Amino acid sequence: MNTSVIDHPIPDDARNDPGHPIPNLNVIDVAGYKKDGGADLCVVIASPLAADAASQSRLLDKLEGYLGYIRSDEFLADAGVPASPENTTITVLLHPDCAVQVRELLGRCQPWVHQNGASLVVRDLTDEELGCD
Repeated sequence: MNTSVIDHPIPDDARNDPGHPIPNLNVIDVAGYKKDGGADLCVVIASPLAADAASQSRLLDKLEGYLGYIRSDEFLADAGVPASPENTTITVLLHPDCAVQVRELLGRCQPWVHQNGASLVVRDLTDEELGCD
């Protein structure tokens, strides 16, 4: 399998907050495109996310950005086919110490994401992924 890593610059945005577990709302954290069309997209939350309203709002804004992307011409060009829940997955990778309310919020987002053309998967980052071998 041939893969390449492309490190894109982070666009300036007044909402960027480097000290927050969701630092940049206007970028796709990780994207992999399938040979037969579609994509696997990941939101990476590598430090504990609290249950406060601002953090939950940032999470919803991040997901909304991903949903906007999968409905875009750019996604169609990258993925080769229109997004559907069968060919496009958004995986939210959470730090294991994220608040339970964050997980509950993501559970309530399942129908929203599905109605907008993707399936939603939520899982904890492993120790290896966190760099804690």
